[in-house]
Amino acid sequence: MAVTVACLLVMALTTASLLLSWEATRSAAGNTEQLVRVQGIKVNLLRADALATNAFLVGGLEPESQHAAYQQALVDTQHAIADAAQAQPADRAALAALNAAVLEYAQNMELARANNRQGFPVGQAYLTVAGNGLRSTALPIVDNLVTASQHRSTDDMSVPKAWLVAIPGVLGLVVLILANRWLARRFRRRINVGIALAAIAVLVGSVAAVVVTQSQATTNGRLADGDYATVVSGSTARSAGNDAKAQESLRLINRGSGSANEAAFAANARTITSGTYHAPIADTKTLWGAYATGHARIVALDNDGNWDDAVALATSTAKDAPGAAFTAFDDYLAKGVDTAARSTVDALHQRLALFLVVAALTALLGLVAAGATWRGVSARLEEYA
Repeated sequence: MAVTVACLLVMALTTASLLLSWEATRSAAGNTEQLVRVQGIKVNLLRADALATNAFLVGGLEPESQHAAYQQALVDTQHAIADAAQAQPADRAALAALNAAVLEYAQNMELARANNRQGFPVGQAYLTVAGNGLRSTALPIVDNLVTASQHRSTDDMSVPKAWLVAIPGVLGLVVLILANRWLARRFRRRINVGIALAAIAVLVGSVAAVVVTQSQATTNGRLADGDYATVVSGSTARSAGNDAKAQESLRLINRGSGSANEAAFAANARTITSGTYHAPIADTKTLWGAYATGHARIVALDNDGNWDDAVALATSTAKDAPGAAFTAFDDYLAKGVDTAARSTVDALHQRLALFLVVAALTALLGLVAAGATWRGVSARLEEYA
């Protein structure tokens, strides 16, 4: 009968909406994790470059811990590239190109370090080649990957509006009401029990679907303005900070030709100071300001002709040195972004099981509604047979 088919169709559409929302939410969690990976790749590359260029200032006397941190940043980058390629097939071609660019950067940087330890001027040339390759080849690939992951995750967070999910149920209830009125006129019974039970089943299933969909939409909206936004803004600030740190060292390496490096430092600083930061990275600008003050001292020494003192300050490991302030800034963002990323992914995962439970309930209620309408109408027909 038409009313039975209508019940099955209504609940099938509602169930399908729930399953699509489940898939979108699952995909949003995966793409958010991918976004964190590729942003981490960018941060680690720039951190490695900042460490290497700063170590270049002290020739072969670089602290072992600093070189170990540089190597670890590159290892973390390669592991993240492998993980990202496994997690998202659509990114594999770009990640393969990125891996080749990272290997080339590492090779040129090792040549730079080796020659610098021996006091050969060609070391600076290799350093320039490594840095230019990083910024002209590797980083644009990473930026494209970040943009793609961001678009995918934000698109996936746009779960269907609750009122759209409610439409099949509303139409189903209208059909059942009209069917009941037709039966009442024909068989002189005001309410058909089967139709009434079907209406209750459709109503319960539709309300459950609307509630879970609206709940997820509310959660996604909160994440978009909260923890997810923190992941994006925090990673952006950390990348800009590490690039600025590298530009500070390059300014000193290039001596009188470092004006372009200082301009790049200023551009990165504007990126950080123009950002909006909430907990757990609310103190980002304050920590950056502490480092920027130290950087200004380095610039003042260099501009006054005290290059050796500027280098000593830039490479100092003292607690009150600019390097310590930068480490505090970088560590703070690393911890905050990790916290926000885990919170975002956990929040997206939490309701995945609920979507499946409600979808199964809706499908079951659809069968109940169809059976009830069939039985209700058949009973009337049998009475008047």
